[in-house]
Amino acid sequence: MRNAIRQRGLSLIELLVALAIGSVLIVGAVYVFSRGRSTYAVNESIARLQENGRYVLSVLEPDVELAGYYGFTNSPDTIRFVSGSSPGIVYAVAPQMRQQPVPAAAPVAVPNLPAGAHDCGTNFVVDVLTPVQGSNDTFALGPGAGAGCAPYGAGAVASADTLTIRRVDTRTAAPKSRRLQVYASRLRSRSTQQLFVDGAAPGPIDADNEVHDLVVHAYYVAQDAVDRPGLPSLRVKSLGDDAQFNEAEVMPGVEDFQVQFGIDTGDYDNDGVIDAAADVNNDGIPESDGRATRYVNPDFAGLDRAQVVSVRVWVRVRADRPEPGFHDDRRYQYADVDFTPNADEARFRRVLMSRTISLRNARTL
Repeated sequence: MRNAIRQRGLSLIELLVALAIGSVLIVGAVYVFSRGRSTYAVNESIARLQENGRYVLSVLEPDVELAGYYGFTNSPDTIRFVSGSSPGIVYAVAPQMRQQPVPAAAPVAVPNLPAGAHDCGTNFVVDVLTPVQGSNDTFALGPGAGAGCAPYGAGAVASADTLTIRRVDTRTAAPKSRRLQVYASRLRSRSTQQLFVDGAAPGPIDADNEVHDLVVHAYYVAQDAVDRPGLPSLRVKSLGDDAQFNEAEVMPGVEDFQVQFGIDTGDYDNDGVIDAAADVNNDGIPESDGRATRYVNPDFAGLDRAQVVSVRVWVRVRADRPEPGFHDDRRYQYADVDFTPNADEARFRRVLMSRTISLRNARTL
């Protein structure tokens, strides 16, 4: 009788079942990996956008807080533009250094300033009585700005605001010819501070008398980032030697920048009229105590007669490239903006961030 040959290994059916189970496990593992990788990429993109937005706000906040700081005083009313050591020559006082409206029959430029001081508008650089300034939904730093104040690249984003800050550097500096500087005196902080550009300090430099560089920063959104045409970017023009502006990129990807100014109207009980206690001089102009009772756009009529005590800023930051399968159908409403991405714009991920910043040097009268 023949002995049956013992069979060893898997049958064809068992092998097929094992392959089917293994395939299901592999497909599941690949799917989980793919979803995890996609989720990581999305989270990374959102985190990067938020980080970029926070960085922009961290740059703006200390600059806005210091607006109107002119050394030992936050009152620019007595600043005068001088030449030579004390007593020197007085070329202009603060009210004469205001920007000139356009059109004007004969714009009065402060004499003996470097030509660059008027590139962004007559007296734009030395208008110390306007510590914060802006334009609403347009690139217009100052009235009558010329070619020397042109935006970077293909131009500015037409719908974005601008913001200009005037102050002095917190660090002291040595007198330097062709550099606009403020001679700040501790003992005369409520009387006379002096602006000069010839490198000749109007008095001694010691513990009570310091020299600070005049700082003028003008923020705007350009259509092009550095080496990335077509990607919008927040940029800043900074005052340098010869009153010329130097350009720098703050952050690429900022597609919108909006500004509103918090003003003290003196109407603290919200009845629509200036409180009697806030209008001590009875001249219709409130003597500010530093409270923002209303937020207005930079082109608000009468802003030049109001006390700006805070600035509210919004930055809308978008990714640098479209995201496959993503569609942004969110409606963005802020400041005076009502924006819903269209078909192409909706392919980019974006974040909107805002911050309200109080001016530390807002004058309270």
